[in-house]
Amino acid sequence: MSRSLVGTRIRERRRAKKISQTALAKQVGISPSYLNLIEHNRRGIAGKTLLALARKLDLNPRHLTEGADQGLVDRIRKAGAKTPGSEAEIQRTEELIGRFPGFAQLIEILFDQVEMQDQTVQALSDKMSNDPFFAEAMHLMLSSITVIRSTSDILAQGDELPGELRARFLSNLTKESERLSETAQKVLRHFEPASQAPGRESDARSVDQFLEARDYYLPEFEVGEGAGAVAVSGDADGCSDEETTEAVDRLIAKLSIASVDQARARRTLTRYKEMAALLPIGAFVERAREFNFDPFPLAAHYKVELPVIFWRLAHLGAGEDLPRFGLMECDGSGAVLFRKALTNFSLPRYSSACPLWPVYASLSQPQQPIRAMMQMPNRERFLCYAVSYFHMPGRPGLPGQLRAAMLFTHDHGRLISREESRLIAEVEVGFQCSVCPRAGCAARRNGYLLEGELSS
Repeated sequence: MSRSLVGTRIRERRRAKKISQTALAKQVGISPSYLNLIEHNRRGIAGKTLLALARKLDLNPRHLTEGADQGLVDRIRKAGAKTPGSEAEIQRTEELIGRFPGFAQLIEILFDQVEMQDQTVQALSDKMSNDPFFAEAMHLMLSSITVIRSTSDILAQGDELPGELRARFLSNLTKESERLSETAQKVLRHFEPASQAPGRESDARSVDQFLEARDYYLPEFEVGEGAGAVAVSGDADGCSDEETTEAVDRLIAKLSIASVDQARARRTLTRYKEMAALLPIGAFVERAREFNFDPFPLAAHYKVELPVIFWRLAHLGAGEDLPRFGLMECDGSGAVLFRKALTNFSLPRYSSACPLWPVYASLSQPQQPIRAMMQMPNRERFLCYAVSYFHMPGRPGLPGQLRAAMLFTHDHGRLISREESRLIAEVEVGFQCSVCPRAGCAARRNGYLLEGELSS
């Protein structure tokens, strides 16, 4: 995200705490004129000044260094553009986030819920139109209704029916009624949204929500000491499949993972535990520092595939001396399989991100590593590494199934020199076509929703 929100956030926080500009400047050891420039976004801040301002304003320094989530800006603007009758001042979105971050996040949550409901309705519509089960079920239900209606008419008009025949009609009526009821229940279960599946606890959550809450770091699975890891008894290399399964099952039971998400949670947590055992965090962080956290030499050193190193780097936990990495994995169709977003880099929950991202480009170059510098429309730059690999082997006449992974970071200034950065290919990308202002982009799939709204 652009620097503009940092000064706005400082100014609004200072006003909320009823501190004068002069008083705050004196407390942090800078001149009032310099603070005035910061608050009006004419000067950047870093180091001791940033920490001092954050401390005096009771703010997390990360909120000032990373600013607001660009994905939050995009989604609020998209929400306003999708409801033009609301007369929302979408050109002042960044001001809204700076002044009222809580309300901004509420808008984002509500917009995400609306989009999810739209997707659910669309999925149900597609299912009803194309699902062979639904067509067969409707045929059975109509057949049962026809039999019930005919039998009821006979019984209603046949006052002189023999007892044996009447009993047979009543038996058929009961059977067809039960059949109709069972078929209707199956149809309801078939189309029932996952969020309302029977047996799901109201407070259950997905594995994504759990990992986000833990900042994608699970000390209970880490081996050895270092970078905040918790020591785990036993030899990492001696961790059996049975022990891994038991540990994962205990964690899932403890976490109240939603029942519909438990299979994916088990795969994700098992993968984490195996990764932590293969690459103990203490030794890995030391080695990563030697290589400036470059995944290419790390993969060669450990003799593992790049996606394994990507996963390890994306799950280092928080630390002042550790760079923060985001991670995205997708299949050959571009559908997102795993996502770890950064505060200033939004990732799609399903698909429909910028087609120029290296993760998609890698799908056309299987097993060829890519390193590139992505430049966003707001001029922020992200160093990224991407690679595609065969998830399933091919067979005669058919290629294998590809998956791709992309590791990215905003902390490239700590990892590569300015001279080295000039040697890295740079690609201009966006977050999503509908909220990307790049005019004339050859890869654009649909129009810019905010065209003409933000010209001022």
